[in-house]
Amino acid sequence: MTRKLTVLVLAAALTACGGPSGTAGPAAPQAAGYTPAEIKDCTGRTVKFSTPPKRVVALTDSVLEPLFWLGVQSTVVGIGSPPKPGVFPPQFDAAAQALPKLAGAYTPGAYKPVPREQLLAAQPDLVLGGFSSNFEAQGATSQQELADAGVNSYLALSTACAAATPAARTDLELIYQDLRNLGTAFGVADRANALIEEMRGKVANVGTAIAGAPRPKVFPFEFDEGTQTPYAPGNRQAVNAVVNLAGGQSIFADLDKAYQKLSWEQIAQDGPEVVLLIIYDKGNQAANDAAFAEAEKFVRGFPGLAGTPAVRDGRFARLVYEQASHGGVRSADAVVSLARQLHPDRVR
Repeated sequence: MTRKLTVLVLAAALTACGGPSGTAGPAAPQAAGYTPAEIKDCTGRTVKFSTPPKRVVALTDSVLEPLFWLGVQSTVVGIGSPPKPGVFPPQFDAAAQALPKLAGAYTPGAYKPVPREQLLAAQPDLVLGGFSSNFEAQGATSQQELADAGVNSYLALSTACAAATPAARTDLELIYQDLRNLGTAFGVADRANALIEEMRGKVANVGTAIAGAPRPKVFPFEFDEGTQTPYAPGNRQAVNAVVNLAGGQSIFADLDKAYQKLSWEQIAQDGPEVVLLIIYDKGNQAANDAAFAEAEKFVRGFPGLAGTPAVRDGRFARLVYEQASHGGVRSADAVVSLARQLHPDRVR
C-alpha cells in the first residue's frame, strides 16, 4: 500500500496550458486586493495567510495537480517526487516534470520523504501534503516542525483524510472543499469556483441520464496492489463516490474503512456484476491497455471468480487509479467515463 501513502474538467478562466475549455493565460496569485484568509486542513489545523503563497512545495502529485488546474503552478518551487512522465494531464506534464525534485527521481510504488534540511532549503512558505505519511513517515518533516520554522502547511481533505470521512463518501464534496480552500489561500477563488461548477455540471448530467436505472454491483479491483490477497477499497475511499455517482454500487459500500484486505471467497460471495479494473497510469495508452488486458486476463482465469455474474457475462470497466482513487479534479471525468461503461445505453 505504499503508493497510497504518497492524485477534469476546466473552466473558461483557466490557464492557456489548461484543458479543453481553458483560454486564459497562466496567472500567479494576486497580492493586490488580497483578502487575508484562514482555511482548515484535514487535521483541523487552521492555516492563516496574510498574502498568497509564493513558494510552494507539493510533497506528492495528488496535491500538485490542483495547483495546475488553479493556474498557480508558477508558485511551486519543488515536488517530493514528480509524477511518472505521461501520468499528469498532457497540458501540464512537461511543466510538472521540470519541477525541482526534492526527494529524488520517481520510484513506482515508493514514497520518499523530503529530508528536513532540503525541504527548508527550498524556503517554502507553504508545504502541501496529500497523505498523512507525507508529514509523519520516518524522515519526514512534521507539520508542527514546519510551524516552528514559520512555514505554513496543509494536509488535503480529499486524498486520504480519515478525519474528514466519518461516513461513506458518496459525492465529490471533499474535492470541492480542497479546491475552495486552495482557491481562497492563493487568491484565485473565482478559478476554484469555476472548476467546481464544471465538475458539478458533469456529475449532474450523468445523474440525469442514469435516473431510475438499475445499479449493478461493482467490484473495484486495484490490480497493481497485488492479486494474492486483494485490497478492498471501502466506502471511505474516493472510488466509492465515483462508483456511486456513475450509477453503480460498490460491493464494498458497507466497509467503513478506506482499505481492508479481504479474501477472494468474500468477494465472490458478494456476486459482483461488473469488475472495475483499476491500474496505476503507466504514462501512455498502449501501456495502459496492456495492463488492463493483463488485469482482465487474471480475473477471467481466476477459478474463485468464475461463477460471478461479472465473469460469466464478461462485464469489465476500466479506470486509472489517478482518476478513480486519488480524489481530484479529474474525478468528475472518472464519473463520466465509468457511467458510460456501466450504462452505455444512457450515457454517451
